[in-house]
Amino acid sequence: MTTTFSSKQPYEEYQISFDFAASLGTAVISSVDAVTAVDQADSSDVSTTVLDSTKQSNTNTVVYVWVQAGTSAHNYLITCQITADDASAYELEAIQPVLETPISVGGRLVTEPAIEPVTLAELKLHLRIDSGSFADNVTETQSIIPGSKAIAANYTTHAGTGVDVLGYEAIVVLNSGTNEATGTVDCKIQESDDNSTYTDWNDGAFTQVTTANDNAIQEMAYTGTKQYIRTVAKVLLAACVFGTTIITRTVTSVEDDLLTELIEAARMEVENDTRRGLITQTWDHFLDAFPSSNYIKLPLGNTQSIIYMKYRDSDGDWTTMTLDTDYYLEQNGDQIGRVVLPYGESWPTFTAWPYKNIVIRFVCGYGDAASDVPAMAKAAIKRRCALLYFSRGAGDDIIDKTYDRLIDKVPRLYDEF
Repeated sequence: MTTTFSSKQPYEEYQISFDFAASLGTAVISSVDAVTAVDQADSSDVSTTVLDSTKQSNTNTVVYVWVQAGTSAHNYLITCQITADDASAYELEAIQPVLETPISVGGRLVTEPAIEPVTLAELKLHLRIDSGSFADNVTETQSIIPGSKAIAANYTTHAGTGVDVLGYEAIVVLNSGTNEATGTVDCKIQESDDNSTYTDWNDGAFTQVTTANDNAIQEMAYTGTKQYIRTVAKVLLAACVFGTTIITRTVTSVEDDLLTELIEAARMEVENDTRRGLITQTWDHFLDAFPSSNYIKLPLGNTQSIIYMKYRDSDGDWTTMTLDTDYYLEQNGDQIGRVVLPYGESWPTFTAWPYKNIVIRFVCGYGDAASDVPAMAKAAIKRRCALLYFSRGAGDDIIDKTYDRLIDKVPRLYDEF
Protein backbone atom coordinates (compact mmCIF):
# COMPACT_ATOMS: atom_id res chain seq x y z
CA MET A 1 0.00 0.00 0.00
CA THR A 2 1.35 3.42 -1.00
CA THR A 3 1.05 6.17 1.60
CA THR A 4 1.11 9.91 1.00
CA PHE A 5 3.20 12.34 3.01
CA SER A 6 2.00 15.85 3.84
CA SER A 7 2.64 18.47 1.17
CA LYS A 8 5.89 20.41 1.27
CA GLN A 9 7.26 23.64 -0.15
CA PRO A 10 9.47 23.74 -3.27
CA TYR A 11 13.14 23.61 -2.25
CA GLU A 12 12.22 22.91 1.35
CA GLU A 13 14.59 20.48 3.09
CA TYR A 14 13.08 17.94 5.47
CA GLN A 15 13.23 14.37 6.70
CA ILE A 16 10.77 11.55 5.95
CA SER A 17 10.77 8.04 7.40
CA PHE A 18 9.91 4.48 6.33
CA ASP A 19 8.92 2.21 9.22
CA PHE A 20 9.46 -1.53 8.49
CA ALA A 21 8.59 -2.75 12.00
CA ALA A 22 5.33 -4.41 10.95
CA SER A 23 7.08 -6.33 8.17
CA LEU A 24 10.25 -7.30 10.05
CA GLY A 25 8.67 -9.00 13.03
CA THR A 26 11.62 -10.07 15.21
CA ALA A 27 14.17 -9.31 12.47
CA VAL A 28 16.09 -6.06 12.11
CA ILE A 29 17.41 -4.07 9.19
CA SER A 30 20.72 -5.41 7.94
CA SER A 31 21.18 -3.00 5.02
CA VAL A 32 19.43 -0.25 3.12
CA ASP A 33 19.75 -1.35 -0.49
CA ALA A 34 18.17 1.55 -2.37
CA VAL A 35 16.19 4.74 -1.91
CA THR A 36 14.90 6.25 -5.14
CA ALA A 37 12.68 9.13 -6.20
CA VAL A 38 10.64 9.16 -9.41
CA ASP A 39 8.89 12.23 -10.74
CA GLN A 40 5.35 11.08 -11.52
CA ALA A 41 4.95 13.85 -14.09
CA ASP A 42 7.27 12.08 -16.56
CA SER A 43 8.46 8.92 -14.68
CA SER A 44 12.03 10.24 -14.64
CA ASP A 45 14.49 9.17 -11.94
CA VAL A 46 15.27 12.26 -9.83
CA SER A 47 16.92 10.52 -6.90
CA THR A 48 20.14 12.53 -7.07
CA THR A 49 18.39 15.89 -7.22
CA VAL A 50 15.49 15.34 -4.82
CA LEU A 51 17.24 13.15 -2.21
CA ASP A 52 20.43 13.70 -0.19
CA SER A 53 21.97 10.30 0.49
CA THR A 54 24.66 11.76 2.78
CA LYS A 55 22.01 12.57 5.38
CA GLN A 56 20.28 9.19 5.20
CA SER A 57 20.25 7.06 8.37
CA ASN A 58 18.42 4.12 9.92
CA THR A 59 17.66 2.28 13.14
CA ASN A 60 16.83 -1.43 13.46
CA THR A 61 13.38 -0.87 11.98
CA VAL A 62 13.16 2.66 10.51
CA VAL A 63 14.94 4.31 7.55
CA TYR A 64 15.23 8.10 7.63
CA VAL A 65 15.44 9.74 4.20
CA TRP A 66 16.46 13.37 3.60
CA VAL A 67 14.58 15.30 0.91
CA GLN A 68 16.51 18.34 -0.31
CA ALA A 69 14.42 19.81 -3.12
CA GLY A 70 11.30 19.59 -5.23
CA THR A 71 9.56 21.18 -8.18
CA SER A 72 6.41 23.19 -7.77
CA ALA A 73 3.19 21.14 -8.25
CA HIS A 74 5.05 17.84 -8.81
CA ASN A 75 4.48 14.54 -6.98
CA TYR A 76 7.37 12.17 -6.24
CA LEU A 77 7.16 8.42 -5.72
CA ILE A 78 9.84 7.62 -3.17
CA THR A 79 10.76 3.95 -2.75
CA CYS A 80 12.87 2.44 0.02
CA GLN A 81 14.29 -1.12 -0.25
CA ILE A 82 15.99 -2.98 2.63
CA THR A 83 17.38 -6.41 3.50
CA ALA A 84 16.81 -7.87 6.98
CA ASP A 85 19.29 -9.86 9.04
CA ASP A 86 17.36 -13.04 8.12
CA ALA A 87 18.05 -12.26 4.42
CA SER A 88 14.44 -11.22 3.75
CA ALA A 89 13.92 -8.25 1.40
CA TYR A 90 11.29 -5.59 1.94
CA GLU A 91 10.09 -2.49 0.12
CA LEU A 92 7.95 0.51 1.11
CA GLU A 93 6.91 3.43 -1.06
CA ALA A 94 5.16 6.75 -0.54
CA ILE A 95 4.06 9.79 -2.50
CA GLN A 96 5.60 13.15 -1.63
CA PRO A 97 3.52 16.05 -3.03
CA VAL A 98 5.05 19.50 -3.54
CA LEU A 99 2.88 22.58 -3.27
CA GLU A 100 2.13 24.55 -6.40
CA THR A 101 3.41 27.81 -4.93
CA PRO A 102 5.39 28.67 -1.82
CA ILE A 103 3.36 29.74 1.16
CA SER A 104 3.54 33.45 1.82
CA VAL A 105 3.07 33.99 5.52
CA GLY A 106 2.11 37.62 5.23
CA GLY A 107 3.78 40.91 5.87
CA ARG A 108 4.52 43.38 8.62
CA LEU A 109 4.52 47.15 8.44
CA VAL A 110 7.92 48.35 9.62
CA THR A 111 7.83 52.11 9.00
CA GLU A 112 4.55 53.97 8.62
CA PRO A 113 4.15 56.85 6.15
CA ALA A 114 5.70 60.08 7.42
CA ILE A 115 2.73 62.12 6.18
CA GLU A 116 -0.80 61.52 4.98
CA PRO A 117 -1.96 61.99 1.35
CA VAL A 118 -4.62 64.43 2.58
CA THR A 119 -3.82 67.20 5.05
CA LEU A 120 -6.07 68.28 7.89
CA ALA A 121 -6.64 71.64 6.21
CA GLU A 122 -7.64 69.95 2.94
CA LEU A 123 -10.13 67.71 4.71
CA LYS A 124 -11.67 70.57 6.69
CA LEU A 125 -12.10 72.57 3.50
CA HIS A 126 -13.69 69.50 1.88
CA LEU A 127 -16.06 69.10 4.83
CA ARG A 128 -16.78 72.85 4.87
CA ILE A 129 -15.80 72.96 8.53
CA ASP A 130 -13.62 76.00 7.82
CA SER A 131 -13.86 78.47 4.99
CA GLY A 132 -10.22 78.10 4.06
CA SER A 133 -9.87 81.92 3.93
CA PHE A 134 -7.15 83.35 6.18
CA ALA A 135 -9.26 86.41 7.04
CA ASP A 136 -12.27 84.29 7.95
CA ASN A 137 -10.18 81.89 10.04
CA VAL A 138 -8.58 84.57 12.24
CA THR A 139 -10.46 86.49 14.91
CA GLU A 140 -8.97 89.48 16.78
CA THR A 141 -10.44 90.67 20.07
CA GLN A 142 -9.22 93.67 22.06
CA SER A 143 -8.55 92.72 25.64
CA ILE A 144 -7.13 96.06 26.84
CA ILE A 145 -8.37 98.86 24.57
CA PRO A 146 -5.44 100.87 23.13
CA GLY A 147 -4.82 104.30 24.61
CA SER A 148 -2.98 106.23 27.28
CA LYS A 149 -3.20 104.48 30.64
CA ALA A 150 -2.81 106.22 33.96
CA ILE A 151 -0.51 105.12 36.72
CA ALA A 152 -1.87 102.04 38.52
CA ALA A 153 0.28 100.05 40.91
CA ASN A 154 -2.05 97.02 40.76
CA TYR A 155 -3.24 94.64 38.05
CA THR A 156 -6.95 95.29 38.63
CA THR A 157 -7.25 98.79 37.23
CA HIS A 158 -6.12 97.82 33.76
CA ALA A 159 -7.76 94.37 33.53
CA GLY A 160 -8.73 93.37 30.01
CA THR A 161 -11.72 91.57 28.56
CA GLY A 162 -11.72 87.75 28.68
CA VAL A 163 -11.76 85.78 25.42
CA ASP A 164 -12.97 82.19 24.86
CA VAL A 165 -10.02 80.24 23.41
CA LEU A 166 -11.10 76.66 24.09
CA GLY A 167 -10.29 74.54 21.04
CA TYR A 168 -8.42 77.34 19.26
CA GLU A 169 -4.85 78.43 18.78
CA ALA A 170 -4.37 81.76 20.53
CA ILE A 171 -1.73 84.48 20.30
CA VAL A 172 -1.68 87.45 22.67
CA VAL A 173 -0.22 90.71 21.34
CA LEU A 174 1.04 93.61 23.46
CA ASN A 175 1.22 96.72 21.27
CA SER A 176 3.04 99.45 23.15
CA GLY A 177 3.04 103.13 22.20
CA THR A 178 5.03 105.89 23.87
CA ASN A 179 5.85 105.79 27.57
CA GLU A 180 6.14 109.11 29.34
CA ALA A 181 9.50 109.73 30.98
CA THR A 182 10.37 107.00 33.53
CA GLY A 183 7.06 105.22 32.86
CA THR A 184 6.94 101.39 32.79
CA VAL A 185 4.30 98.83 31.81
CA ASP A 186 4.12 95.31 33.24
CA CYS A 187 1.65 93.09 31.38
CA LYS A 188 0.77 89.42 31.81
CA ILE A 189 -1.75 86.77 30.74
CA GLN A 190 -4.33 85.32 33.09
CA GLU A 191 -6.56 82.30 32.57
CA SER A 192 -9.93 81.09 33.82
CA ASP A 193 -12.45 78.27 33.59
CA ASP A 194 -15.50 80.50 34.04
CA ASN A 195 -14.47 83.98 32.76
CA SER A 196 -14.87 85.21 36.32
CA THR A 197 -12.09 83.92 38.54
CA TYR A 198 -8.73 84.47 36.89
CA THR A 199 -5.26 83.35 37.91
CA ASP A 200 -1.88 84.10 36.39
CA TRP A 201 -0.80 81.77 33.60
CA ASN A 202 2.69 80.41 34.22
CA ASP A 203 5.33 82.01 31.97
CA GLY A 204 2.69 84.43 30.73
CA ALA A 205 4.49 87.67 31.59
CA PHE A 206 5.65 89.97 28.81
CA THR A 207 8.95 91.80 28.94
CA GLN A 208 8.54 95.04 30.90
CA VAL A 209 8.02 98.03 28.61
CA THR A 210 10.19 101.09 29.33
CA THR A 211 11.16 104.17 27.37
CA ALA A 212 14.05 102.11 26.01
CA ASN A 213 11.84 99.54 24.27
CA ASP A 214 8.46 101.22 23.81
CA ASN A 215 6.71 101.69 20.46
CA ALA A 216 7.11 97.96 19.76
CA ILE A 217 5.06 94.79 19.54
CA GLN A 218 5.43 91.69 21.71
CA GLU A 219 3.67 88.40 20.94
CA MET A 220 3.10 85.31 23.05
CA ALA A 221 1.30 82.07 22.18
CA TYR A 222 -1.08 80.76 24.82
CA THR A 223 -0.53 77.02 25.29
CA GLY A 224 -2.54 76.49 28.44
CA THR A 225 -5.71 74.45 28.89
CA LYS A 226 -8.26 76.93 30.29
CA GLN A 227 -11.30 78.14 28.34
CA TYR A 228 -10.78 81.88 28.84
CA ILE A 229 -7.77 84.17 28.89
CA ARG A 230 -7.28 87.92 29.35
CA THR A 231 -4.48 90.42 29.87
CA VAL A 232 -3.85 92.60 32.90
CA ALA A 233 -1.30 95.38 33.33
CA LYS A 234 0.12 97.81 35.86
CA VAL A 235 1.62 101.21 35.03
CA LEU A 236 4.27 102.78 37.24
CA LEU A 237 5.84 106.26 37.54
CA ALA A 238 4.16 107.83 34.50
CA ALA A 239 1.32 107.32 32.05
CA CYS A 240 1.95 105.00 29.09
CA VAL A 241 0.23 104.25 25.81
CA PHE A 242 -0.49 100.59 25.01
CA GLY A 243 -3.18 98.03 24.22
CA THR A 244 -3.52 94.24 23.98
CA THR A 245 -5.20 92.00 21.43
CA ILE A 246 -6.01 88.27 21.61
CA ILE A 247 -5.94 86.55 18.21
CA THR A 248 -7.62 83.18 17.81
CA ARG A 249 -7.08 80.97 14.81
CA THR A 250 -10.41 79.30 14.17
CA VAL A 251 -9.00 76.87 11.64
CA THR A 252 -8.03 74.78 14.63
CA SER A 253 -11.05 73.15 16.23
CA VAL A 254 -11.73 70.77 19.08
CA GLU A 255 -12.31 68.00 16.51
CA ASP A 256 -8.88 68.18 14.89
CA ASP A 257 -7.70 65.02 16.66
CA LEU A 258 -10.77 63.14 15.43
CA LEU A 259 -10.30 64.37 11.87
CA THR A 260 -6.61 63.43 11.93
CA GLU A 261 -7.55 59.90 13.03
CA LEU A 262 -10.17 59.69 10.28
CA ILE A 263 -7.60 60.63 7.64
CA GLU A 264 -5.30 57.84 8.76
CA ALA A 265 -8.15 55.33 8.95
CA ALA A 266 -9.45 56.31 5.50
CA ARG A 267 -5.96 56.10 3.98
CA MET A 268 -5.52 52.60 5.41
CA GLU A 269 -8.94 51.59 4.04
CA VAL A 270 -8.05 52.87 0.56
CA GLU A 271 -4.73 51.01 0.74
CA ASN A 272 -6.55 47.85 1.76
CA ASP A 273 -9.14 48.17 -1.02
CA THR A 274 -6.56 48.96 -3.71
CA ARG A 275 -3.92 46.61 -2.25
CA ARG A 276 -1.43 49.42 -2.63
CA GLY A 277 0.84 51.46 -0.39
CA LEU A 278 0.18 55.12 -1.15
CA ILE A 279 2.81 57.21 0.67
CA THR A 280 6.35 55.81 1.08
CA GLN A 281 6.42 53.04 3.71
CA THR A 282 8.57 50.05 4.66
CA TRP A 283 7.34 46.45 4.90
CA ASP A 284 8.65 42.98 5.70
CA HIS A 285 7.46 40.24 3.34
CA PHE A 286 7.77 36.69 4.73
CA LEU A 287 8.00 33.30 3.00
CA ASP A 288 8.32 29.79 4.36
CA ALA A 289 10.41 28.60 1.40
CA PHE A 290 11.96 29.74 -1.85
CA PRO A 291 9.75 29.20 -4.93
CA SER A 292 10.40 26.88 -7.86
CA SER A 293 10.26 29.88 -10.22
CA ASN A 294 13.14 32.32 -10.61
CA TYR A 295 11.27 35.25 -9.02
CA ILE A 296 9.37 36.31 -5.91
CA LYS A 297 6.53 38.83 -6.18
CA LEU A 298 6.38 41.72 -3.69
CA PRO A 299 2.97 43.07 -2.61
CA LEU A 300 1.57 46.60 -2.61
CA GLY A 301 2.99 47.86 -5.93
CA ASN A 302 5.31 50.83 -6.50
CA THR A 303 8.35 48.98 -5.18
CA GLN A 304 11.02 51.61 -4.56
CA SER A 305 13.89 49.59 -3.12
CA ILE A 306 14.92 46.52 -1.14
CA ILE A 307 16.65 47.16 2.18
CA TYR A 308 17.67 43.52 2.64
CA MET A 309 16.76 39.92 1.86
CA LYS A 310 17.63 37.21 4.41
CA TYR A 311 17.03 33.52 5.07
CA ARG A 312 17.23 31.68 8.40
CA ASP A 313 18.57 28.17 8.96
CA SER A 314 17.49 25.58 11.50
CA ASP A 315 19.92 27.02 14.08
CA GLY A 316 18.20 30.39 13.83
CA ASP A 317 21.15 32.03 12.05
CA TRP A 318 20.34 34.59 9.36
CA THR A 319 22.20 34.85 6.05
CA THR A 320 21.92 38.13 4.14
CA MET A 321 21.80 37.91 0.35
CA THR A 322 23.53 40.52 -1.82
CA LEU A 323 21.54 42.74 -4.18
CA ASP A 324 22.74 42.62 -7.81
CA THR A 325 24.80 39.51 -7.01
CA ASP A 326 22.41 36.96 -5.49
CA TYR A 327 19.26 38.62 -6.81
CA TYR A 328 17.96 41.63 -8.72
CA LEU A 329 15.09 44.01 -8.03
CA GLU A 330 12.58 44.36 -10.86
CA GLN A 331 10.57 47.46 -9.96
CA ASN A 332 7.89 47.37 -12.71
CA GLY A 333 6.79 50.99 -12.27
CA ASP A 334 3.57 51.21 -10.26
CA GLN A 335 2.90 47.49 -10.60
CA ILE A 336 4.01 44.49 -8.52
CA GLY A 337 7.76 44.47 -7.95
CA ARG A 338 9.74 41.23 -8.14
CA VAL A 339 12.91 39.76 -6.69
CA VAL A 340 14.57 37.97 -9.61
CA LEU A 341 17.42 35.47 -9.78
CA PRO A 342 20.41 36.24 -12.03
CA TYR A 343 20.58 34.17 -15.21
CA GLY A 344 21.59 30.57 -14.52
CA GLU A 345 21.49 30.95 -10.71
CA SER A 346 19.26 29.18 -8.21
CA TRP A 347 17.87 29.94 -4.80
CA PRO A 348 19.97 28.89 -1.78
CA THR A 349 19.54 25.36 -0.44
CA PHE A 350 19.50 25.21 3.34
CA THR A 351 17.96 23.48 6.34
CA ALA A 352 15.19 25.92 7.17
CA TRP A 353 13.89 27.36 10.40
CA PRO A 354 10.34 26.03 10.97
CA TYR A 355 8.54 29.27 10.04
CA LYS A 356 9.13 32.71 8.49
CA ASN A 357 12.55 31.60 7.39
CA ILE A 358 12.79 34.10 4.50
CA VAL A 359 12.22 37.84 4.89
CA ILE A 360 12.42 40.63 2.33
CA ARG A 361 12.38 44.17 3.73
CA PHE A 362 11.32 46.59 1.03
CA VAL A 363 10.17 50.17 0.53
CA CYS A 364 7.05 50.94 -1.50
CA GLY A 365 4.61 53.75 -2.27
CA TYR A 366 4.02 56.40 -4.90
CA GLY A 367 6.46 58.78 -3.18
CA ASP A 368 7.23 60.87 -0.11
CA ALA A 369 4.89 63.74 -0.99
CA ALA A 370 1.10 63.89 -1.01
CA SER A 371 1.30 65.24 -4.57
CA ASP A 372 2.75 61.88 -5.68
CA VAL A 373 -0.51 60.07 -4.82
CA PRO A 374 -3.13 59.73 -7.61
CA ALA A 375 -5.96 62.24 -7.37
CA MET A 376 -8.57 59.47 -7.34
CA ALA A 377 -6.99 57.88 -4.27
CA LYS A 378 -6.96 61.23 -2.45
CA ALA A 379 -10.59 61.86 -3.44
CA ALA A 380 -11.53 58.42 -2.10
CA ILE A 381 -9.84 59.24 1.23
CA LYS A 382 -11.83 62.47 1.52
CA ARG A 383 -15.03 60.67 0.59
CA ARG A 384 -14.49 57.99 3.23
CA CYS A 385 -13.59 60.63 5.83
CA ALA A 386 -16.83 62.50 5.10
CA LEU A 387 -18.91 59.38 5.66
CA LEU A 388 -17.07 58.51 8.88
CA TYR A 389 -17.32 62.08 10.17
CA PHE A 390 -20.99 62.77 9.48
CA SER A 391 -22.28 59.28 10.30
CA ARG A 392 -20.22 59.03 13.51
CA GLY A 393 -20.20 55.24 13.23
CA ALA A 394 -23.87 54.93 12.29
CA GLY A 395 -23.16 54.45 8.58
CA ASP A 396 -21.39 51.10 8.62
CA ASP A 397 -24.14 49.54 6.51
CA ILE A 398 -24.19 52.35 3.91
CA ILE A 399 -23.15 51.34 0.40
CA ASP A 400 -21.09 54.23 -0.90
CA LYS A 401 -21.11 53.89 -4.67
CA THR A 402 -19.14 57.10 -5.16
CA TYR A 403 -16.31 55.74 -3.03
CA ASP A 404 -16.41 52.47 -4.96
CA ARG A 405 -16.18 54.29 -8.29
CA LEU A 406 -13.23 56.36 -7.08
CA ILE A 407 -11.43 53.22 -5.89
CA ASP A 408 -12.01 51.57 -9.26
CA LYS A 409 -10.21 54.45 -10.97
CA VAL A 410 -7.03 54.13 -8.88
CA PRO A 411 -4.43 52.37 -11.11
CA ARG A 412 -4.90 48.61 -10.82
CA LEU A 413 -2.35 45.99 -9.89
CA TYR A 414 -2.55 43.66 -12.87
CA ASP A 415 -0.19 41.00 -11.46
CA GLU A 416 -1.64 40.42 -8.04
CA PHE A 417 -0.97 37.51 -5.71
